Amino acid sequence: MDRNQIESRLALPWEPKAVRRRKYILLLEGLTVSFDGFKALNNLDLALMEGELRCVIGPNGAGKTTMMDVITGHTRPDTGEAWYMDSINLLEKDEVFINLAGIGRKFQKPSVFESITVYENLLLALKARKSVFSTLTAKLSMPDRDFIEETLALIHLQSLKSKQAGALSHGQKQWLEIGLLLVQQPKILLLDEPVAGLTAGEIDRTAELLLSLEGRHSLIVVEHDMTFVRSVARKVTVLHQGAVLAEGDMETVSCHPEVIEAYLGGAEC
Repeated sequence: MDRNQIESRLALPWEPKAVRRRKYILLLEGLTVSFDGFKALNNLDLALMEGELRCVIGPNGAGKTTMMDVITGHTRPDTGEAWYMDSINLLEKDEVFINLAGIGRKFQKPSVFESITVYENLLLALKARKSVFSTLTAKLSMPDRDFIEETLALIHLQSLKSKQAGALSHGQKQWLEIGLLLVQQPKILLLDEPVAGLTAGEIDRTAELLLSLEGRHSLIVVEHDMTFVRSVARKVTVLHQGAVLAEGDMETVSCHPEVIEAYLGGAEC
C-alpha cells in the first residue's frame, strides 16, 4: 500500500463541515505547521468523540507535542482548521480562553506548587478557576469542599492531603497535577506521557485513574509505554512525520506493517 492509499484510507469521511463538526468534541482538519522548512505537522486530521479516551503514539518528532500546542493555542498552524464543541474555532482563541473553555493540558514533567500541601494545591486550582465569577477571597462552599475530597479520592491522595507537595513521589506528583486539571472541570484533558518514570504499581493505578475518567471527560493521552497504552486504549492514533500513519484499536495498529517499520520495530500482534 503506497502513501497516497494510506492517506486516502485514513481521511475523514466527506460530509458538510457543519454536520461533521457536530459529531465531535474536537475536530482537527488539514493542520500543517512548519518550522524553518521542517513540517512538524503535515496535513493532520484527527477527530475526538465526546467522552472518548484516545491514545496517541509515534516516534520522537512525529508531531505529538506540536498537535497539542495547536489545540491549546500555543502554536498557530500554517494551514488547517481546529474546532472545539462544534462552534469554537480554536485558531481564533488564545491560550487563556481555550483553558477556561474547558481544554486542560498536563505536560510530561509534573508542575505543582511544592511548598504547599496537596489540599492547598487543589484549593488554589479550584479558586483560580472560579475567579472568573468570584474573588479569590470568597469562602469555600461545602459543595466545593466535597468536590476537592472526591478529587483527592479519585487521584489516590486523600490520605496525603496534608502532606507538602514537594515531598510526594514522582508518581504522586503526576496524580496531583491531573487533580489540578480535574478541579477545573475540563471537557478535554491532554496528557503528555503520564506514566513516564513511574513504578509498575503507579502505572497500574494511573491506568485505573484514566479509565475512571473515560466518559466523564474526553482524553488525549500521548505515551510511549506500549503496555500501558494497551491497558487503557480503546482507539489509538499513530503519528509519523506529522501525519496520521494508522488509526484503530491496539491490535490493528500494532500489526500494521508501516507502524511496525516506523515505530514499534517488531510485530506486537
